[in-house]
Amino acid sequence: MSTSNELRPRPSARSALLRDPVLRALVLFTAAFTVWYAIPDTGAPAKLALFWPLQVVLDVIFAVLSARMSALPGVSAAHRRFWRLVAVAGVFFTIGDTVQGVQTFATPVDGMVQGGAVQSGLVTLGSAIALLAMVLHPTNTAGRERLRFMLDAATVVAATAVFVWYLSPSVDLREGGGALLLALASAGVSLAGSFGLVKLMLGRNMPFTPIAGWSAGLASVLVGLSTGLTAALVEVARPEVSMLARLLPCALLAAVPRINEANLRADPDVLARRTMRPFSLLPYFGVLAAYVLLIVSLSGGSLDARVWGVVIGVLLVTGIVVTRQLIAFTDNARLLGEVDRSLRALAEQEERFRGLVQHSSDITLIAGPDHIVSYASPAVERTFGVPPESVIGLRMNELTVAEARDEWQARLADLLTRPGASITMQLQVPHVDGRPRWLSAVATNLIHLPGIRGVVYNAHDITEVVAFQDRLRHEATHDSLTGLANRSLFAERIAVAGTAASILIIDLDGFKAVNDTYGHHAGDALLRAVAERLRRCVRPTDTVARLGGDEFAVLLPDTALDYADELTRRLHETFAEPVQLDGALIPIRASIGAAHGSLANADGLLRDADAAMYAVKHGARDLL
Repeated sequence: MSTSNELRPRPSARSALLRDPVLRALVLFTAAFTVWYAIPDTGAPAKLALFWPLQVVLDVIFAVLSARMSALPGVSAAHRRFWRLVAVAGVFFTIGDTVQGVQTFATPVDGMVQGGAVQSGLVTLGSAIALLAMVLHPTNTAGRERLRFMLDAATVVAATAVFVWYLSPSVDLREGGGALLLALASAGVSLAGSFGLVKLMLGRNMPFTPIAGWSAGLASVLVGLSTGLTAALVEVARPEVSMLARLLPCALLAAVPRINEANLRADPDVLARRTMRPFSLLPYFGVLAAYVLLIVSLSGGSLDARVWGVVIGVLLVTGIVVTRQLIAFTDNARLLGEVDRSLRALAEQEERFRGLVQHSSDITLIAGPDHIVSYASPAVERTFGVPPESVIGLRMNELTVAEARDEWQARLADLLTRPGASITMQLQVPHVDGRPRWLSAVATNLIHLPGIRGVVYNAHDITEVVAFQDRLRHEATHDSLTGLANRSLFAERIAVAGTAASILIIDLDGFKAVNDTYGHHAGDALLRAVAERLRRCVRPTDTVARLGGDEFAVLLPDTALDYADELTRRLHETFAEPVQLDGALIPIRASIGAAHGSLANADGLLRDADAAMYAVKHGARDLL
């Protein structure tokens, strides 16, 4: 059952309102008393007797629903405080209307529709608390934005006050007294309520949904109008209409917290998704409406208090709008200055970046998900020997030597699956002169960035570094005189040669005499000649090494002793030809020992070959 509830889609805001049982009941309740009060000349005493109880019921509904709204799960602390204060205001409305209801029941007269001093005081106190809730609620605006926001709110409020004043009963300024005060109070109440609501609706942190906000605004305006209309309707013997005019705004206001709750239950994120637009059309609609009202009021031909109020109100609205526009002009000038400075800074940065790219020795390439190059920096020409334009449109694997393409493609395919990731590798690239270059490259997957949408490659030429490293590596593993492998490399080759092999140990006979007779340079030349003849006699898979002095060794992987004996014979044949040095022929005499066996005991195999060599050397001496 819980799974099906989770999968069931949430109702829309409109359908949530139509389905809400509390709102349905409130609509039926409002429709019932509206029909009853709208029928003229029927049960006037009963209507008066039930007016204040109905008002109290609406106040209780408003207070209870506001309290429920403050306890709704997921509501922020600021929103909870707002609705708690509104609920407290509803309590004061309830108390004031209850007091007035008791007084009316005891003394049922027509004038009691307007409420007495106690009721007015309590309702005013409740209104002040509601206004306090609106003022204290944070709008999340600051600085110049807050100033513009307050002026927009003031424009709407001033336009609303003009309408409330004009639609209130006609007041003669010469009469003064209660009528004038009533009109002023009506406009003041509407002004304060409108200001608070507009402040919230234009801010970034509205405590109610748009539907609830517009409903509250409409109710606030209607309350202000009904306050002024009540006296006029009573005077023309239409108290039931005045009572209905008082009840309907209260019914709409009572529905506001429930409308908000239903909207939030249908879509809990509706307030979080709301963003404040950089401008609002509401103030401009208010200005337009105020000017239309001015034309309508002047068309009557008389300049009474209502018309003068409209004129003054329109002038006030115009002044606020002009102030708002002057501030906007100032802000625009400041923003244009900032834009100009930003553009200059951007141009300088672009020029700096272009200069860095133009003269950088590092290569920058951008290729899309299809690995086709879309951008190439000028350093490409120094590395590849071709202009950057000729690289654009090529695939990345075309920029690497054939031996590296498979590994390069595999690593790039993995990189494309990881947005924001980078890989580093060294690879060879072709050059027009036929000599490949070594690059150290870093590839970064920036396909997810709208301005790039590709893989960015940064690389620099390390050909000289690689060559230097190779030279150091060669010097560390080879004999500097003969170029043969040294003892260390020979041991490494034995370690990876397999399970069995043959080893030859070669020691030159009479080498000291050559040094003593012809000099050390002749001895060095003889060693180089021997090394060259050894290289010519072995296979590419064999390893020839100089172990030190006049001693050499040959590793023959995967061979039998017969092959070692055959190689020994060939070496003796090639050594039979003397070496010509400084016009003298120097013979090459060498003792060669061979051994074959398992490389599991490589040291033992070397000892056997060494022993065989010394046996040959001693045998030659015995023959002499």
